Amino acid sequence: MTKISRRSFIPILGTAVIGASCLSIQEPKLFSEERSKILPPKLKTGDTIGVCAPAGGIKSHSELDEFRKVLEGLGFKVKFSKNCQKKYGYFSGTDEERASDFMDLIQDNEVSGVFFLRGGWGCARILPFLDFNSIKQHPKVIMGFSDITTLLNAITTRTGLVTFHGPGGNSTWNAYSVDYIERLLIAGESIKYSNISSDSKITTYSSGTATGELFGGNLSVICSLIGTDFLPNWKNKILFLEDVREEPYSIDRMLTQLKLAGVFEQVNGIILGNFRKCFAEEPDRSFTLEEVFKQHFSELDAPVFYGAQIGHVRNKFTVPIGVEVKMNADEGHFNLLEPAVL
Repeated sequence: MTKISRRSFIPILGTAVIGASCLSIQEPKLFSEERSKILPPKLKTGDTIGVCAPAGGIKSHSELDEFRKVLEGLGFKVKFSKNCQKKYGYFSGTDEERASDFMDLIQDNEVSGVFFLRGGWGCARILPFLDFNSIKQHPKVIMGFSDITTLLNAITTRTGLVTFHGPGGNSTWNAYSVDYIERLLIAGESIKYSNISSDSKITTYSSGTATGELFGGNLSVICSLIGTDFLPNWKNKILFLEDVREEPYSIDRMLTQLKLAGVFEQVNGIILGNFRKCFAEEPDRSFTLEEVFKQHFSELDAPVFYGAQIGHVRNKFTVPIGVEVKMNADEGHFNLLEPAVL
């Protein structure tokens, strides 16, 4: 495990009822930090998983077939939303159609969990069409990552329902990744997340331990929601971040945005997941990703470590959003302090 000393810091810097026929846009409502935490029921063999595409469209029908085989292999039944095969530019249907698909699965009492075919871009555009009161009244496991970061954080922030940052339909569902899904969503374990493969080394940028509710996901997506009421009050939270195919200057720009928005001053700690293929096109005119992290985090008055197997990586954790965790930046792990499912 590599440990970065502070002394080595380089100073540079509604309520619409959504049915098949119509949708109505809600006025944004301020959420309350006093919201009650809602745990979804754990999944079990024979449960039906609803699958939709709230962002990017599928490339071919084979994506549905392959995802069905994965979920059926885990003992689930599968129900695809009515519009998930549509193509509308780079989306899977219009904003209203994608929102309707999601809400139909939420309100379907036969569906125990909602998973997603892929990310891409588009979830933020459907937020005004979602009925958060209905989501709160129909608690179920909701899991995805990448652009789905929008839905996860917005739902947990607005309703208190714990959501899950984990694989989607176009992800790798290998034994490592499936193990975390089974332990968290089926067995209901209070997991200790610690890298056990050689995929990613741990680098400590700021020492220490911290506790707080876990929120976060894709860095680009989190930044796109800054200034909206779809993110939590960051005070005393643990923030986790990941990204893919972003150059170091872009990562630097987004981290600076979070810093200027006061996020880093409020959180109790930061867990950096996998930042895959985040290299400079012109290395001789760029900082490395590691240097960018040092510049932002080596002097931060909160623990920070890099390398958690979260995000666009083959072997990935499934982590709950809205659950109390304790992180240890020196040892590069974190663990749940409370259940994530009932």
